[in-house]
Amino acid sequence: MKDEKEPLEQKQNSEEEEYSFLQEIIKDEAGDQAKWKHDVLRRIQLGLIFGLVACFTFFACKPWVEKRFEEDPTEVTIPQDEQQEEDQTQQEEEQVQEQKTVLTTETYQEMLNNLKQVSGEVRKSVVEIQGAVTEEEFSKDQEDKEKSISGMIVADNGQELLILAGELPVKDAKIIRVTFSGDSQCDAILKSRDAGLGLCVYAVQRKNIADDVWAQIETATLGGSKVVSEGDTVIAVGKLYGCDTIAGYGVIESGENYLDKADGQYQTIYTDVAGDISGSGVLVNIRGEVIGIINTSVRTDDQTNKISGYGISDIKDVIELLSNGKNVPYLGVSGVEVSSEMQGQGIPQGVYVKEVDAGSPTMAAGIQSGDIITNIADTDIINLLGYHNTLMKQNVGDKILVRGKRQGTGGEYVDIDFGVTVGYKQ
Repeated sequence: MKDEKEPLEQKQNSEEEEYSFLQEIIKDEAGDQAKWKHDVLRRIQLGLIFGLVACFTFFACKPWVEKRFEEDPTEVTIPQDEQQEEDQTQQEEEQVQEQKTVLTTETYQEMLNNLKQVSGEVRKSVVEIQGAVTEEEFSKDQEDKEKSISGMIVADNGQELLILAGELPVKDAKIIRVTFSGDSQCDAILKSRDAGLGLCVYAVQRKNIADDVWAQIETATLGGSKVVSEGDTVIAVGKLYGCDTIAGYGVIESGENYLDKADGQYQTIYTDVAGDISGSGVLVNIRGEVIGIINTSVRTDDQTNKISGYGISDIKDVIELLSNGKNVPYLGVSGVEVSSEMQGQGIPQGVYVKEVDAGSPTMAAGIQSGDIITNIADTDIINLLGYHNTLMKQNVGDKILVRGKRQGTGGEYVDIDFGVTVGYKQ
């Protein structure tokens, strides 16, 4: 009997083992729903935190990223004078045609209207620049028009609007603002400066200029000043009396004089247009092309109440350097070309050194008054123009070899060599 039970028990045990993997699980649906809601809320919270961190990081890094990845400014190139003979011929033909015209009251009025139209177009390129040390001083001096100057828009490098002007009446100005036509103002910086000629380039960020202001301004068109002559019609636009921007009309009295400066000679243009000694602005021809920059340093004793300035042709290379934020190369030599008559007296061909600026690179190198400069940086020098053009091709800080001649005790000229570091006028 016992033996019969054992197989039966074993059979029951094996059946239990066979179906032991089937277990009943009672699902807590309320608990699962709560867990799901908890996961959703947790993910929403994490998303909000991530979004806040991302926004903070974006705004914190935006200035650095913009500065890092913004496009480099385009290099400014100022075209030099070309085809002057053709321009001169065209000018002479225009003058002949004018002479054939019989002037009446109507034709005279028409001529004035045309000049007024030209000056109106030029005004789009002329701005007012004012500087101050503090914001309080700026607000106080804003009504004082004599503490501002006129400037000319010369270029747009893609990031900045570049403005050529003289030095501000307020020295060491910390705040500089430019006023465009329509009285719209923008902050500016002093980009570069040439103390030798008293010229500066100021820069306004393009992004700070409103679209409606952009529509009202234009870059000035530079002409050539070498073809101007006495009696040519000239228009002066700017702060001619140191106050409001106005236009004055007249003729050129002289365009053949040159002002001696360190490292070059610069054409000066004298007009019969009335103006104050503090006047600033531009001189343009009847086509609206800039032929001169008004500057008080070129005035003579008999020109105190008349507008005058630098001829544009001789300062185009300076404008290009300043517009690109570069300093103007400087050696500090006031010289004169050795003429054929002087060569006949035994003086070597080259540039005769009349004077050396105190503290200049050439003085530091040992160049003296009376020396003859014959070669700069492996370029032969036969006149002052060649000297100037060669110097303008150098970079500030370059160490160059200057070769020349010096008269010995016996009257003969001997070779001299100097190593000179190119500087800039401060």
